[in-house]
Amino acid sequence: MGFDNCYIPNYNQLVEYYNSVDLETFVKRFRKYDSWTGDSDSMNFLETKVKEYEEVIDSDIGFINNGV
Repeated sequence: MGFDNCYIPNYNQLVEYYNSVDLETFVKRFRKYDSWTGDSDSMNFLETKVKEYEEVIDSDIGFINNGV
């Protein structure tokens, strides 16, 4: 069994990639790894976007479960 590490691009490159794709694509690209390595600004940005995505998913599930 392997351990997959992903090197997170620098902040400017990460933001550029984020602006070029939708939130789901952005998060799924990085979420599949076991760990991340990168500068603190990039890590903070990525963690913020993952939390944002999780909130969207949670609200969508609530929306579906409520039959709306």
